[in-house]
Amino acid sequence: MLYEKERNIVLNACREMVKSNLTVGSWGNISLRTEDGNVVITPSGTNYSKSLPEDMVITDIEGKIIDGKMKPSSERLMHYKIYKNRHDVMAIVHTHSIYSSVLSVTDDRIPPITEDTAMLLGDGVNVSKYALTGTIELADYVVEGLGSNNATIMKNHGAVSVGTDMERAIVTSQVLEKSASIFITAKMLGKVNILPPEDVAKLRGLSENYLKQWKNWK
Repeated sequence: MLYEKERNIVLNACREMVKSNLTVGSWGNISLRTEDGNVVITPSGTNYSKSLPEDMVITDIEGKIIDGKMKPSSERLMHYKIYKNRHDVMAIVHTHSIYSSVLSVTDDRIPPITEDTAMLLGDGVNVSKYALTGTIELADYVVEGLGSNNATIMKNHGAVSVGTDMERAIVTSQVLEKSASIFITAKMLGKVNILPPEDVAKLRGLSENYLKQWKNWK
């Protein structure tokens, strides 16, 4: 089987996404950029708990199917657009998590409110403009919303997290949902304290060492 290792990485990430309550059913999608520049992406409309490694689809970065019997994700254009514009990104996780989706409806940006927010997400999480699912317009807006950060909330839709590998992309999506929950709760209580910009810059520099330690703990 072509790209067996990479297919298993994507499938395991899908199961972690479901386990972490970051999506339900067949919504959400995940991809991994291979060392030779191709893309392993989840199939469209599949129950991830029942998926097999061979169900993952291999395409080139333009969308041409290289291997796989199923149709690649309906959000594939978004994945390709991110990879083309962010050469540091090797994995993408698109979720329909509850708290991030709440902010996608209220159009609220998450500021850098906690240290892990700053370390993994950047100087905040923007809400990208709305466009219909699966369109090139949506892909363009998500890339704009990401900028140089590691996550964006998709207006009236869900969220996207990226990483230099799949572990980082998954952890980033989990921290995004945690940060969204904290932000919503803090607003309900009436006050949101934001980290100073100089500390945010320092914390972003610490994130690489933190992720290395986290992998060693696993």
